[in-house]
Amino acid sequence: MERLPLRSLVAASAAVLVCAAAAPGPAQADSATCQTAISVQLQKFKKLSLKAHVKCLRLENIGKITGCTTDCCPDATAQLKIQTARDNATTAIAAACSLADAASLEFPGNCSFEAAASGVEAGCAALPVTTPEQFAQCLECWKGAEVAEFVALLFASHADEFCNGLDETSPVCSDLDCTTPLPVQHNLGDTGENDCQVGIAKAGVKYLLKREKVLEKCALAGGTQAACIVDPTVSVQLGRAADAKDALIKRKCGNRVPMASPPFCCVTGTGQDCTVVTTRTDCTNIMGTVTEGKTCDPMMLKCSPVPGPNKPVTWWEVCPESDTCTTALATLDDLITCVDTSADTIVNEILCLQFRRNAGADWPCPTDVP
Repeated sequence: MERLPLRSLVAASAAVLVCAAAAPGPAQADSATCQTAISVQLQKFKKLSLKAHVKCLRLENIGKITGCTTDCCPDATAQLKIQTARDNATTAIAAACSLADAASLEFPGNCSFEAAASGVEAGCAALPVTTPEQFAQCLECWKGAEVAEFVALLFASHADEFCNGLDETSPVCSDLDCTTPLPVQHNLGDTGENDCQVGIAKAGVKYLLKREKVLEKCALAGGTQAACIVDPTVSVQLGRAADAKDALIKRKCGNRVPMASPPFCCVTGTGQDCTVVTTRTDCTNIMGTVTEGKTCDPMMLKCSPVPGPNKPVTWWEVCPESDTCTTALATLDDLITCVDTSADTIVNEILCLQFRRNAGADWPCPTDVP
């Protein structure tokens, strides 16, 4: 619905004329409602999706998903939660947004938000947008791909199986830029290392959700990316979120350091008797049992704890979300910085998808090409 032209109100009184000029027209009101619905509903969808993925992968790590040992997530429970959240978001966005509203917010008339030749993003780009429901499903597709990418980054020991491939051909995740060396893909068991990885995931998820919520609120009030980032209130809120993330990871991980292939011991006899092998697969192939956090002494052929205070956690040695793929990760602080910058980039990608005004200049998309 378009604003009534002022010239049709010439015969009205001056007071009425002033009110009509100052008040937002129906199209503006509908557009604002639509923009708010997009932000609120996609935030709910993302939050429930992230929590479902984290819970599933935590249970897979400790072997508590019935009838499954590898490539378990999302399981049926997680899939149901995610699909329910998706359906609810579709219904709410479609109720608040007409295609005319979407056009007035400068969304394209299709789902091709960026060039994508293959993988999940190509699937998103090819989706039709001929109804409000399809418009909502288009946004959910792109957001789901970004959510999955972040889950893979956090759960490094399950990244490849979770995404079914980590490059641009992945049918699940937006591609990770830097995946060499690939962390060993395996269950961590009910161990301190698993506690660390789950702590990283929970801290990263909480930080990403909080950062997006704070910036969305500023954007909905008309703020641009440049203005919102330096707003004093926003800065304080983002700083608190970052501090909470750092504290949780340090509490759960202690002095652990990121390592793509941490040491292990292959138990092949009674007690701590072991055999020296190269990979965990080599161990299982000889009917051995992999014990994490220990090594096989080549002289004594006994498992012994990894020496030193800085025990490893299976994680990336190069930050996967990077322009250059040269950001080496050697300490827990490096790992935290990687979580921080990766979450920031993904939030920027999500917000540039949702706020299209001023031809995308208000909330520009990241340009990270390794």
